[in-house]
Amino acid sequence: MRITPLANNFGAEIEGIDLSDPSQEIKDAVYQAFLDHQVLVIRDQKLTPLQQVAFTEIFGELEWQENAIYAHPEHDKVLILSNELRPDGSAVGVVDAGDFWHSDSSHHEIPVKITILQSIRNPKTGGDTEFCDMYRIYDALPDDLKLKISGLHGVHHVSKALNPRVTISPSRPGAKDFYETQAKNRKEVLQPLVRTHEETGRQALYASPRFTLRIAELDDAEGQPILDQLFTYVTDRKRPFHYRHKYRDGDLVMWDNRCTLHRATGGYGLPDIRRMHRTTVIGERSFFRPAA
Repeated sequence: MRITPLANNFGAEIEGIDLSDPSQEIKDAVYQAFLDHQVLVIRDQKLTPLQQVAFTEIFGELEWQENAIYAHPEHDKVLILSNELRPDGSAVGVVDAGDFWHSDSSHHEIPVKITILQSIRNPKTGGDTEFCDMYRIYDALPDDLKLKISGLHGVHHVSKALNPRVTISPSRPGAKDFYETQAKNRKEVLQPLVRTHEETGRQALYASPRFTLRIAELDDAEGQPILDQLFTYVTDRKRPFHYRHKYRDGDLVMWDNRCTLHRATGGYGLPDIRRMHRTTVIGERSFFRPAA
């Protein structure tokens, strides 16, 4: 087993292991590397959907799939992300998954802590995933801004129809109706703007352009400019907070949603196909504990 840190020690590459039947030693080493580096790129894996579920369950209970119609036929907790279309024009998987900066399921009262994405088929061009280190972003905020957002909460919602910072992809069949239904039927969720990681104890900014609509304690005239300022740290590639992953065949990537954001960068289209299998682990209710 070889662990090689990536740029700025954000993320690490792991080689020389087989996750189809890992030993306890391997499980422990992978999880420690996960806590140390936030994003792991584990090379040369060819897990079946059931093997991916078994590996994911090492870390906790699997999350139910919000887009259940795109679940893998071999297991309903494996979500297919793909631009493939069936002969009748229906989508095989979620076409527009992750197209804006976000932390997975922050719109749930108890969000997920781990996402695992296995590369099944890569396009000839495009298809990267970009990650952002929210520990370092919080550390880089000016002291007056840290003080201003301390103890405040972001209002999170899943529907793109409610969020002027994002757009609805025209390439996803039925997307507009889907998000409009979510806007009516799903409730808003409050999450702390600064999240204390329950295992490392570190503080991370916990807000995203995709799911955070506003600041609960402030009116929009005051709150929206604060969110805009925070999100510039996420979108500015000149800052040393980012890692962009270019997939190889057999890559399995796992990341910590408690202290990272990510987004799919796109850049491909039919007849070129990208297909990923995604599993997620339910975490704990997020909280903020002021530093001692």
